[in-house]
Amino acid sequence: MLFETPNLDTTDHHVLTEIDKYRAEMRFALREPKRWTGQLRRNLLAKAIQGSNSIEGYDVSDEDAVAAVEEEEPMTADQATWAEIQGYRSAMSYVLQLADDPHFQLDQSLLRSLHYMMLAHDLSKSPGRYRQKTVYVIDEARDRVVYEGPDYELVPGLMQNLVESMSGADEHPSCFVRAAMAHLNLVMIHPFRDGNGRMARCLQTLVLARDSMIAPQFSSIEEFLGRNTPDYYEVLARVGQGSWQPRNDATLWLKFSLRAHHMQAQTVVARLREASLLWTELDRLAEESGVPERSVPALFDASMRRRLRRSSYMKLAEVEERTASRDLQDLVDARLLIATGENRGRTYQATERLLNVRRAIRAELPRVSDPYGGMAKLFSS
Repeated sequence: MLFETPNLDTTDHHVLTEIDKYRAEMRFALREPKRWTGQLRRNLLAKAIQGSNSIEGYDVSDEDAVAAVEEEEPMTADQATWAEIQGYRSAMSYVLQLADDPHFQLDQSLLRSLHYMMLAHDLSKSPGRYRQKTVYVIDEARDRVVYEGPDYELVPGLMQNLVESMSGADEHPSCFVRAAMAHLNLVMIHPFRDGNGRMARCLQTLVLARDSMIAPQFSSIEEFLGRNTPDYYEVLARVGQGSWQPRNDATLWLKFSLRAHHMQAQTVVARLREASLLWTELDRLAEESGVPERSVPALFDASMRRRLRRSSYMKLAEVEERTASRDLQDLVDARLLIATGENRGRTYQATERLLNVRRAIRAELPRVSDPYGGMAKLFSS
């Protein structure tokens, strides 16, 4: 037996309708590739990687998350953190590859393979293998057990139930509901020694990826969960009630998940608008400053407070090393970038002049609204 999908009320259906409207708006904005589309897609994947790992206590900077997506070296992450980031990036990259695979088949082997990709750097965590003993979730701050997973001998059968439930004829028509329940059931089964939260979030993204309305980077809620980790944990604790109890009501979890999708969709729609306006302004600024048009992608990144390296500029501007060095010096001379460090350690970051361009645009964007009126209202309902 697994956690069952609760009945949706009028508010839930209204929230789902609005999520679909936001997705239609995204699809319209993305119908024709823009010069900034690739970077925005990359940024969203980086935010998902950053968010999911931050929940597990790994401090991932924006720059390192982007570096992971671009397969570059980290700027600040230590070796252990970088291994976790790379592992999650590998699993998420595979999920993106599966999004439109006509031969896709969801089974236990796929889930175990994704887990292996995440944790292959640490064999002590038994990557790709189900746990062979009882697992406890510990609240380290209060030094107490907050959740005990089902007996390890039940795990293979429960995981089979999970994959069958996700491909059965009685699936809920909304991919957001299906994804939320897949997430909940996997995290409550807690099938692995480690990495269960990341696997549950990755599975949720996989379910969304198979719904082909828009690219999965635009539907993932991992960034939102990373920004709202205390609420995320509190909801799971209230639904789980300390141990494997699949008869518990999952209504609070489902509402929390729909709220996350609604608010993240608002964020992404705003970012699409911001990217379009920002690129236009950066085009104007580049021409006004007498720097090459090919530098605009780098200015786009720098305006988001990301440090640039010569290697990253070469990739963004599609130029060779000597041209990159010359362009970067031109950008410094134009008071758009500031250089820090020497030789191979040199990085470039935005000046206040450049940062102010983005600030002005963001000031005009609408604020994100809460479709359920806040977490306090959800917790009290």
